[in-house]
Amino acid sequence: MITAIADAGSIGRAALRLGTSHAALSAQLRRIERAMGGDLFVRSNAGCVPTPFGDAVLADARQQAHAEPGETMRVQIGGYAGIMLGELGRRIAGEPWASGVHLRDNPDSRVNVRMVADSDVDLALVYDWPPVAIPRPAKVRERIVLPDEPVFVMMSERHPLAQSSAVSFRALADFPWVDEPVGTTTWPVYLQHVCHHAGVSLHMGQSAANLSEARHLVMTTLAVAPVLATTEAPPGLTIRALEGHPLRQRLRLIYRPDGPIATHITTVIRHLGQAYADHQECSDAFRTWWHTEGCHTMPVQ
Repeated sequence: MITAIADAGSIGRAALRLGTSHAALSAQLRRIERAMGGDLFVRSNAGCVPTPFGDAVLADARQQAHAEPGETMRVQIGGYAGIMLGELGRRIAGEPWASGVHLRDNPDSRVNVRMVADSDVDLALVYDWPPVAIPRPAKVRERIVLPDEPVFVMMSERHPLAQSSAVSFRALADFPWVDEPVGTTTWPVYLQHVCHHAGVSLHMGQSAANLSEARHLVMTTLAVAPVLATTEAPPGLTIRALEGHPLRQRLRLIYRPDGPIATHITTVIRHLGQAYADHQECSDAFRTWWHTEGCHTMPVQ
């Protein structure tokens, strides 16, 4: 992302290239600067110019993007995959070819794919929802890690639907549905597609910007929220599968064929497979799916 801003010369032009808004990219840059402890750019009406600190950070980012195979490198991982993003980072950090790992969590798969293409990250874990698929730029490659990972639902342990190990999709129509704000990702388009074909109308009156907000809403109301299959419920909440798994998503690993991580992709996929296998105690719903489907479909080499 920072190299995209430097190359474009302004946040506005970089936002256009990354397919995001000026406000979103500006906010992301501010978060990065706060995390790194200094300004990376001098902003003006004429555009953005790197500060001396920014020049040093950019030089490091570009060096990592062009590292030779066999050299140790600080791996930049983007995307959104819940706990699996951190699990992957932890496991890669233990590899002899990785001098460190930096995670960039962003729920928008479109932005994550473009960040790989623009060399702002080395690889990204992204979800999409065929037939609402995220296009892949010609300069990047991908591996399909999980072609049909189910989406589960989270609710209070006192919820009427919590009495069943698997919940009917149609039964969800009787309760409030908590989901991400519209426009964050293409998930709402996919959800509407599934609802239309299933003849189900969800009460989508509440939104939550993050999992913590969703947990609060489902804890204090009869609301239900969709969650990643690898989500672990805190005390008072529970995770349930949907009967027949009508909501499914595809987990994709995006990387550049000319990037330094390309020679280690098989190792990365192996780490992901092991992370999923080690995560079987997160919920009964996950464990059941893993033994009946998941372990037979992951990883796809």
